[in-house]
Amino acid sequence: MAAAQADAWRGELGRLVDVHCVPGAQTGAEGVLSGDPAHDPASETISEVIDQGNNATVRSVTESGRYFEYRLELREGEWRIGQILSFLDPPGTPLVDAAEAERLLAAPKTDVPLGEIAADLELDIPSLFEAGREVAPFDTPAALAVHRLGDLTCASGVLTVRDFGYLDFDLEPLARRIPPGTYPVEVATAAGTNVALRLRLSDLPAETWHPAPRTNGSHIVGVDYGNVAILDLANLVRCDAQYADELFLRQSDEANPGTAFSLLGEVVDGAMVTSGYGDGAYPCYWGVAADGSLAALVVDFLVLTDDRQVILTAPWRPGVVDVGGHDVEIVEHDGGYTIRHRSGRIRKLRAVAPDGAVLMDGDRLGLSVTGDLHTQTWQTPTPPPVGSLLELTINAGYRHI
Repeated sequence: MAAAQADAWRGELGRLVDVHCVPGAQTGAEGVLSGDPAHDPASETISEVIDQGNNATVRSVTESGRYFEYRLELREGEWRIGQILSFLDPPGTPLVDAAEAERLLAAPKTDVPLGEIAADLELDIPSLFEAGREVAPFDTPAALAVHRLGDLTCASGVLTVRDFGYLDFDLEPLARRIPPGTYPVEVATAAGTNVALRLRLSDLPAETWHPAPRTNGSHIVGVDYGNVAILDLANLVRCDAQYADELFLRQSDEANPGTAFSLLGEVVDGAMVTSGYGDGAYPCYWGVAADGSLAALVVDFLVLTDDRQVILTAPWRPGVVDVGGHDVEIVEHDGGYTIRHRSGRIRKLRAVAPDGAVLMDGDRLGLSVTGDLHTQTWQTPTPPPVGSLLELTINAGYRHI
């Protein structure tokens, strides 16, 4: 928004907060200027009031199907708004229904075969947790630090590793069960950036490393809300949708470098950290001890890597385009194109004219990552001329540094 509009909006919002809210309260509208108000008495109906003495909760629903919860505090004889929460689901809606929860919890097995690390990767996962080792992720030397977030209990043996902000979307457990128990959870950092997340399943050192896929086959954790969480799935599916949404927001305030917490208030069964540089796609690995038991679960945020890249091209056209074995779907629509792919190796995409001019640079487009599906939309009134190319920069492997 323009500077003058932003200043005017902040002033108007500040006056509303002074009249209706506790000092310092956030409304959720900070930095947002919309033609349609989020709250309107003509289209918002109070559905429930919960009196808690000097505190109260007021629930409402709008005609458009949005649900709000106002947390009120009694201050000097007046009710003031302390917090406004917004939800997509009505109160009491389970995060997943009983049949889906049963399917998810039954899918992981203890004897899932372990795959091999791709041949073009030179991994040194233990080095990501060598406290005190000097690294230079931003060309400035920094020492690795390892922070113990707490002890995570997984009584079910079924874990999910995911962006907690996705809630029920693309909810799949790790394909392999772990022995039920309580395990230390740690995050390694360098220069204030998270490098890797680890759940230590044994005191034995890991002798070999293997991809840790979910039941859908992918060991890549897609991130769109800047976090990765390790959760006991059996307790997660007992949550209702509104509670899980609020819990994610609450933990987000504590997630740098990370936090361990309880999903249901019974045991510490979740951990959440900021995901390295932010949104993206991050590999998950099992560390296996010499006796074949699981020793560790690690999510690598790809901060300490030396990447090798190649550039591949194919003719630009709507549909599924095979670019050197990497399928990219180009969907034409009014106003431009949507480009989708599921390859964790694609680092950049561009549209290039026959004369070499860059028509579209994917680094300048918004990116949505859902599971392992990457989606970008190119708004353009003019289609690329005949003979244009789709250019991909492909990650051809990397090594840890």
